[in-house]
Amino acid sequence: MERAAEILNLFNNENILLFLLFFLLILFFLKLIKVHIDPDSKIDLEDIILTDDKVDEKKLARFGAWVVSTWGFVYLIVSSQLTEWYFIGYIGVWVTNAIFDRYMNEKKTTK
Repeated sequence: MERAAEILNLFNNENILLFLLFFLLILFFLKLIKVHIDPDSKIDLEDIILTDDKVDEKKLARFGAWVVSTWGFVYLIVSSQLTEWYFIGYIGVWVTNAIFDRYMNEKKTTK
């Protein structure tokens, strides 16, 4: 009986949302892979981390940081711990990154 109670305790609101999020994430990635494999599709997932068919460390690091920070952001939403400061920080980091990258690329092309 105790084991059944432990299992039932797993089905609280937070865990159900996390299971649903995980399920939707799997469906999303399966759809992305299906579109990537389709020869008529213009979506190429390799562009996320590759430059000229070689792994670009900058792209890989940026993508990895985006995945981790986005997952953390979603976790904060699901666990009802999100505050405006987390939101401002998340958006601020990615906007600053984009502006800095554009600035650095313009500096390289003007030389």
